[in-house]
Amino acid sequence: MKVKICGLRQVQEIQLAEQLGVDAIGLVLYPKSKRALTLAQAKRLRAAIPDTMQCIVLLVNPSVEEVNTVIAELKPSAIQFHGNETGEFCEQFQYPYWRAVRVGAENLTTTEEIQAYIQQYPHSEQFLFDAYSSEYGGAGIRFNLDILKELDLPLERMIIAGGIHEGNVGELLDHYAFIDLSSGVEEIPGVKSLEKMERFMQKVHKSTKKNIY
Repeated sequence: MKVKICGLRQVQEIQLAEQLGVDAIGLVLYPKSKRALTLAQAKRLRAAIPDTMQCIVLLVNPSVEEVNTVIAELKPSAIQFHGNETGEFCEQFQYPYWRAVRVGAENLTTTEEIQAYIQQYPHSEQFLFDAYSSEYGGAGIRFNLDILKELDLPLERMIIAGGIHEGNVGELLDHYAFIDLSSGVEEIPGVKSLEKMERFMQKVHKSTKKNIY
């Protein structure tokens, strides 16, 4: 299973994530988030992310200029569009992107509605399924995963997010290939716990080994 940890704000968090085998780091450039970074802060963290890890930059309803600046200045592995961006908006940059699907939002309450939604983003590398919240992610809210069972989407293009932590990650290991978490390894919103990160990844690795062998 692949793991992305979002909302990191310190170089030491990235260094530990690398040691623990985290696959992707999420940098939040949404000013209203408790995990928000300035562009200058993001550049400093970006420099600490090795080539062996993906750097994903989260944006919420950005302007064209903001997206172009992120691409030029940070050169992320992909941009995660987490707001109300249309397919036309996301596709215009011809740059790798992930589309967040805010399950439970208006017109995203059934499998059929979600299917119609993801078809608007034909070149999205990944679809990140998160529970709807007014905070645009990071709220630690779970959603009923049954809504995804009949979705016509390859498992390798699905990322599960929302309320994942050490205590419940075992429920996902046999069923999904990629997960994303933020609040599940925090002391308080915006402050990551190195101890929780370590315990979480130990749980993932231990359970994965059991599943393989």
